[in-house]
Amino acid sequence: MGNISRPGGAVGHVWDFFVSVKLTVATLAMLAFTSIFGTLIPQNQHAADYINTYGAFFFRFFDVFDLFNMYSSWWYRILIITLAVNILVCSLSRISGTLAMVFRKKPAFKPLAIRQEISCDKSVENIKDAVEKKLSKIFKKVHLRQDQNGFSAFAEKGAWTRLAFYGTHLGIIVLLFGALLGSLFGIDAHVNIPEGKSVGSVQLRSSGITVPLGFEIQCNDFNIAYYSTGAVKEYRSGLVILENGKAVVERDIIVNDPLTYKGFTLYQSSYGTVPARTKILNLTNRATKEVTQVEIERGKTIPFPGGEKFLTLKAVKKNHTLMGQEVGETYVCEITQAGEAPVEVVLPTRFPSYDKMRKGEWILNVAKQEKQFYTGISVTKDPGVWMVYTGFIMLLAGCFISFFMSHKKIFIAVMKNHTGTHITVSGASNKNKLGIRLMVKQISEHLR
Repeated sequence: MGNISRPGGAVGHVWDFFVSVKLTVATLAMLAFTSIFGTLIPQNQHAADYINTYGAFFFRFFDVFDLFNMYSSWWYRILIITLAVNILVCSLSRISGTLAMVFRKKPAFKPLAIRQEISCDKSVENIKDAVEKKLSKIFKKVHLRQDQNGFSAFAEKGAWTRLAFYGTHLGIIVLLFGALLGSLFGIDAHVNIPEGKSVGSVQLRSSGITVPLGFEIQCNDFNIAYYSTGAVKEYRSGLVILENGKAVVERDIIVNDPLTYKGFTLYQSSYGTVPARTKILNLTNRATKEVTQVEIERGKTIPFPGGEKFLTLKAVKKNHTLMGQEVGETYVCEITQAGEAPVEVVLPTRFPSYDKMRKGEWILNVAKQEKQFYTGISVTKDPGVWMVYTGFIMLLAGCFISFFMSHKKIFIAVMKNHTGTHITVSGASNKNKLGIRLMVKQISEHLR
């Protein structure tokens, strides 16, 4: 079988490196070995989670080799490129002989490996008709050659199946470069969207860089279904895709039922609660005991009933200190009135009666705050996914042809001698030797 000639000079040494089967074995072994780390070490988690799990030393060691984002690391990409180039060069170095065999112009009138010889008393012309009819039923085209004392016949089918080997290789290369394209230009991000809010950008898991989407994702509502035991059965997000402020897609998503828009796929991945932006306070008139409930946002000012005094929510502190003691979450407010100095009011949520000690017209306390749900959305975009699918289909097709189809050849020589007519039936196949042996036997029995 002919090969592409080896280039000379430095290019020849590079060619020898990539044409080596040892390189294929070594690269596959390294990919398999390193993939173990990608399975054992959770990928694209927060740095704090890794430090808590592995400690500061191993966190820095693993981070140097990008083991926390292994499949997008520089060295993993080099392994993928090396394997793809290795397969491509190996295929090119052996393809010329295969193409010559598949697209040969002249039939090969010569005996083949598996053969059977018979003799009969029929004339050469009668046998010629029988040979041509029999081979025509099995093969598309039969080639005949007249010899001095008889004739020869050659027929073949499935020569193109020898290319399946290269189709399989090409499928692997397409698949690898599709994975590489996704690794280089794909997006793997996450975003939390509170109910009623929208976002137009996401944060990459690997680097924390904010990436604009070109559209907005709005969470209209979030619902959780529970089993009778209290365990979470399902959580569902009602999403709306907004383009220039207008809704273009509206759909609910659940786990394993994502929404895809403009190449971005939105997966339901998590949920949680955040404090509501609007806070609720109780205003109790000290004289009448009448309670008025008001809504207020941080930094906003609202009037008291009657409109003479005004209330401003200055801050919400997670852990405030009063007289040297930590009292937990605390609202810091300010009461103002024309002609009077502002009065600071401190409202610890754990002590709703604390403001009674302040001798004022109004007693303030924090009402029970409703938690607001947010939905956690994983956002991915893989520009190489179509190449991965194409390569996978090519790989399956090549494997099917390689395993279940073969190149079959039959050569028959009929010669007249002093005792009658001598017939030699021979055949060959690149696979399925038993099948071609049975075919030679059947043709011989027919001609007998």
